[in-house]
Amino acid sequence: MFIQASTRVYEHKIKMSRPTAIATGEEKTNTLSTDEIYGRIAGQAIIATSAAEWSCKRCTLINQPTVSSCSVCRAPRHSRLPTLSDVDTCVENSSVIGTTDKQIIDLTLSDDNKNATSESDKIELPSKSLNTKPKGSTSSDDSAHLINVDEEWKCKHCTFNCNPDWEKSCQICKKPKTSPPNSQRSSISPPSPIAIVNGNVSYTHRPNDQSPIQHPPSQSTWNCSKCTFTNTAEKSVCSMCLNPRSLSDLTAWTCDYCTVINNPVHNNCTVCCMPRHLGYKSQVANVSPSSPSNNHLKQASSPADRAPFELLRQESSLVEDIRIVEEKEASELRQKIIQHCKSTGDTFVDDSFPLAPKSLFLDQKKQYFVQETQSPNTKLSVSNIQWLRPQNIVVPDGLRIPWVVYRTPMPEDISQGILGNCWFFSALAVLAERCHLVEHIVISKEMCKEGVYQVRLCKDGLWKTILIDDYLPCNSKNLIFAQARRRQLWVPFIEKAMAKLYGSYEALVAGKCIEGLATLTGAPCESIPLQAEGTRGEEICADLIWAKLMSCRDLNFLMGASCGGGNMNAKEEDFAQVGLRSKHSYSILDIQDLEGNKLVRLRNPWGRYSWKGAWSDGSPKWKDISEASRNKLLSFGEEHGVFWMEFSDLMRYFDSIDVCKIRPGWEERRIQGAFPINGTSPLKLIKLSIFHTTEVELGLFQESSRGTNGNKFLLDLCIEVLKETQNAQLVSVGKLVVHSSRQLRGFVGCHHMFSPGEYILVPLAFNQWRKVPDLSKVSHPSYVLTVHSSKKLMVTENICDRPNLLCDALIQLAVTKGSREELRPGVTAYSLMKGWAGCIFVVENCLESKFIHLTTDCTNSMNIVSTRETLTTMDIIPPFHRQVILILSHLERTLPYHLSRKLIHRPISSHERPQRLNDLELSPESASLHIARPYV
Repeated sequence: MFIQASTRVYEHKIKMSRPTAIATGEEKTNTLSTDEIYGRIAGQAIIATSAAEWSCKRCTLINQPTVSSCSVCRAPRHSRLPTLSDVDTCVENSSVIGTTDKQIIDLTLSDDNKNATSESDKIELPSKSLNTKPKGSTSSDDSAHLINVDEEWKCKHCTFNCNPDWEKSCQICKKPKTSPPNSQRSSISPPSPIAIVNGNVSYTHRPNDQSPIQHPPSQSTWNCSKCTFTNTAEKSVCSMCLNPRSLSDLTAWTCDYCTVINNPVHNNCTVCCMPRHLGYKSQVANVSPSSPSNNHLKQASSPADRAPFELLRQESSLVEDIRIVEEKEASELRQKIIQHCKSTGDTFVDDSFPLAPKSLFLDQKKQYFVQETQSPNTKLSVSNIQWLRPQNIVVPDGLRIPWVVYRTPMPEDISQGILGNCWFFSALAVLAERCHLVEHIVISKEMCKEGVYQVRLCKDGLWKTILIDDYLPCNSKNLIFAQARRRQLWVPFIEKAMAKLYGSYEALVAGKCIEGLATLTGAPCESIPLQAEGTRGEEICADLIWAKLMSCRDLNFLMGASCGGGNMNAKEEDFAQVGLRSKHSYSILDIQDLEGNKLVRLRNPWGRYSWKGAWSDGSPKWKDISEASRNKLLSFGEEHGVFWMEFSDLMRYFDSIDVCKIRPGWEERRIQGAFPINGTSPLKLIKLSIFHTTEVELGLFQESSRGTNGNKFLLDLCIEVLKETQNAQLVSVGKLVVHSSRQLRGFVGCHHMFSPGEYILVPLAFNQWRKVPDLSKVSHPSYVLTVHSSKKLMVTENICDRPNLLCDALIQLAVTKGSREELRPGVTAYSLMKGWAGCIFVVENCLESKFIHLTTDCTNSMNIVSTRETLTTMDIIPPFHRQVILILSHLERTLPYHLSRKLIHRPISSHERPQRLNDLELSPESASLHIARPYV
């Protein structure tokens, strides 16, 4: 239903000239009020449809013909007509048949009601209007303007969706329907798309050109070539059949940061290297002291400069989607190299990993390898090592089949060479139980005449695609490292990529299975200790460990075991007598609880040397179970290095079990940052927004010391997750939710089932804490924080504007998890010592009017370092305050540490405070950690 109207409208009473059907044929002029006029118009609109049932346009309920409004939502049967202000602000001027002093409102009805009106139903209004224009003004449009009274629009500001089409502003919030001109737009930042109401978090996409948070457009779509399903543009695989998106469907994209138009197969900008879908416009706050205003924004020159200072809000992405996009990008690079080699007629030789001793040894002066898997006394001289291509290599099995990258990968294809990297091969053997996992590592699936191959690995928490050639180290035309059984190259290629990743083959010597699993899969990994770690270690419960192992088996997690390592002091001869190798890694292939017997199936990556104890191949224990069970569980034989072992023997001879949590359909997000060196270093604030109850796995990685020849020490890593505070002015963080252990390892992790809400992630490390004269000249140790989740979530990174964030987070950790010791009534000490790679010591003063003078002496401790750069401290803690007194960190991982603490404390009143109080004031480098904080 449409209305043809004029902008000239009268208030109060309006005269309407209308011919009436009277017997004399004379015309009679009626004077009607405004309400009567619009009431008549509305009445004409419902003549044709009043006798039938009608559907509510708001809630779709079928109503009886006699009611004029919906029985449920009370919406009117027909859209209401405009008020005087509506017509005044929305309808343009128009002239009717050349008349200058009169306006006509022409009512055009629907098809069912066209005959209900006639020329006599036109309402003629005088030309006088409330909206009087200045003299000389003219109309911008002489044509009739049609207003659709049935359509309604939704306000972008308050989401009210019942505004009539002719309204130019929202009836609730009075905001305009369309965005104002750029010159009239406010510079105030738009509301956050994340809303928190009563602890529930919701995310709403609200496009705003002026917002620093921008979202990639999603209007474009593509049709799956397999099932024809229409997908949104950001999907790289079909949502229905998971068929990868073809290159022909991809379109060029514009970088949100530098605006360069990139090739669709690239996931990162070719100029600034920023990710494809940032979800923001890069803006960097100028926090320089000389800045005239904190609101001034400037653009950073490089990602390294931008990292600590920019707002970055990103949604998690499916792990599989990330892999597919990165593989496409790597494939493009590989094809360019292949085309270049074809044009020149040369084979590819990787100059970054040369065919020289540099790629073999950490120390180029070294001249030999010790053949650990053969005989410890046998040495292989570097002069006897040749770099050969596959067609020139001799395989011991003598099979006359063509060379391939892989043909149905199996654990039996893995055979370790002379290198002592069993930690890597035991992890690879676990992956080989699932062919698709191996295929995800070696991207190049077909043999390449030019010798160009790519391997995808995850180093220190970040995915990397390694480009390699096909030259492999040999002796007498035989491979000296990983063997190529059944003439497959996937094992030697992955080993070579690992060697390139860490600098040399020798860099791969020694390690744990958990490191191999994390590098090969990029998935969250966890180590389950089987031996107590001294007096400060956690107690070991065999029943709990068995329950964990059974749960991991049911979830199809990958597992490996470390034999005779850690703090175990057993002799090598004790392990050799039972067929095991100390300081060696094994793959766990299966776990069974069979007729009351707890059994674990393991595999030696060497392919030989099997267990000789109970439940070995020739053990009489097999006679204690039924024949059906024996046939089901009997191993392949000692020649394959596969055997069954009782769980009690596993607890006796092995020090830990490593678990890799591969979960299809999970999402991930990886965040890069840097640890502060002291209290004056910049700090990144990381927020986690959870929209639904979600299981989350967190991991914190540091730069690996592998390949550094012992020149890099490990940091004491720890992750804290705390609730977002409701009052950041008073306290920086809320209550502690979950935390990892604090360890000197390459990475640590924790998991938790999160409820909807906002959380603060705090990566911690302290043994690098020191005073430096110029922070700009010191390299801050980097970290990678990984977030794996069962459902989509949001990660926000920004510069930290909470100077006491670390202090408040540590107080929450110590008070919640530390051991409590009452020093005197009203004064309590909290200590975190067991399994914490050092100590965190917090003191709380709950006295109403007394200060606490505290002297701490830890000078008898060994192999530790303090964040205050001294082991003797003096502090004054005000009433109702808490303070982190000391953070002691384990320094050298290979050596044990000892903690000794002596406390002297006494209460003092405010007028008795020491005269030399300045001596107790904290330096700027330690204030952010050790300042007294109010008790909340």
